[in-house]
Amino acid sequence: MTDDKNFSSLQPDVIRNKLSQSLFAPNIVFNETVDSTNTLLKDLAARGAAEGTIVIAEEQTAGRGRMGRAWLSPGHSNLYLSLLLRPAIKPDQAFVLTMVMALATIDGVEKVSGLGPMIKWPNDLYVDGRKLGGILTELSVRDRAVEHVVLGLGLNVNWKPGEERGIVYQATSVFKETGRKISRNGLLVEILISFEDYYGRVLAGNIAEIYDKWNERSMLLGKPVEIKTTDGRLFGRALRIDRKGALVIEDDNGKEQTILNGDVSVKF
Repeated sequence: MTDDKNFSSLQPDVIRNKLSQSLFAPNIVFNETVDSTNTLLKDLAARGAAEGTIVIAEEQTAGRGRMGRAWLSPGHSNLYLSLLLRPAIKPDQAFVLTMVMALATIDGVEKVSGLGPMIKWPNDLYVDGRKLGGILTELSVRDRAVEHVVLGLGLNVNWKPGEERGIVYQATSVFKETGRKISRNGLLVEILISFEDYYGRVLAGNIAEIYDKWNERSMLLGKPVEIKTTDGRLFGRALRIDRKGALVIEDDNGKEQTILNGDVSVKF
């Protein structure tokens, strides 16, 4: 077996062996370079790829975030991956899986590095005000039912953010925060093991504990926020992330509003 302490490369055989009987072990698709792991996996999904198929890459040439934004993807240092799921859930429940991916990533990062990332709704992970990673959720719906969900994750691991062109936010990485490099293979395995546990509970309808955990890990709750949506701007105080993954705020009139999608910032 190849040494999984090799920080410079992802090793699908190591990942597969460590996952053992996991849903994600049989169908690992590895590419040195892709345009986007989500784009590739959506194509595989349309051609009938099995649930649990995972695409991982060393580098993305056209990585994407929400709303078509570019995601900077330097090679051989971070994690770029996408998971294919075929859950029996309603379309308005699919965002729960974004929250589950966030929690699984937090668990994995915490286990291998000791860092405690927080969730910046709707889809980002932060450490001390700096962006560590992002999640892109894309779903296919047919006859008002979810056909499949593709969950993409970009996570800064052994890269040290500098002044690269294209970064419009303050970025960080596990290496920048801890001063040490970690095995990306080991981190990915921990994330997938945790995700599979959460996913099983979601499918069984047992999300109460998960719901509490994603609220505990939110960096917004109790804070005044501004939310930019397609309909304009909203202001209020963040109250909670509900059981469908939507953000609930109390507006300036004391009325609760539920936000399904938007860009949020804390107002000081």
